[in-house]
Amino acid sequence: MNARSGTVRVFVAVGLSSEAREQLVDAVDRIRQQAPEGIQWADPSGMHLTLKFMGNIPLEDVAPLLDCLKPVAAGHPPFALELAGLGMFPNRHKPRVLWAGVGGDLDALSRLQRDSESAITALGHPPEERPFRPHITLGRPRRTVSDTYRSRVGAVVSGLTPLEEVRWQVDSIEVMQSELHPSGARYTVLGSIYLKSPLPAGEG
Repeated sequence: MNARSGTVRVFVAVGLSSEAREQLVDAVDRIRQQAPEGIQWADPSGMHLTLKFMGNIPLEDVAPLLDCLKPVAAGHPPFALELAGLGMFPNRHKPRVLWAGVGGDLDALSRLQRDSESAITALGHPPEERPFRPHITLGRPRRTVSDTYRSRVGAVVSGLTPLEEVRWQVDSIEVMQSELHPSGARYTVLGSIYLKSPLPAGEG
């Protein structure tokens, strides 16, 4: 929390399984072997898939945010995602963000993101203008690295062997706090809202 302003830097996300995290940590290790410097890596324990980045909001807005997401979660059953390759924004020649893609039930993910966005906007928070591009951030080349080194990093990522297929079930929405430090962002879960519980067999 920013003690002076009474704000918190917040985003809404879905989490990963431990197996997915292990695969991503392995991918990061392989990149670091060939590009050991100049990249700020994501904390493996905080790796996530962002549904909505909100930035700094007043601390008193956190509870209404959690409340507005409860009916959203109640309207969506759990669904499965899987890791699906590595990539870079904006391109491999001058990457600014290194990421892992996701596959699986992307329609369910998109519906959850869309409904979360609508509920948050209804609270008075600005809507996201960019299209939703689901990904898991692995790291960011520092602003000080040269274009030549960025291109080298892009070539390393492009040349990695594919990730192993890992599937996991998304069963909750997480409201998370991000605290920026020189060593990288640190994440704290402010609240978890569980998706709609599936009916027992024979009911419904």
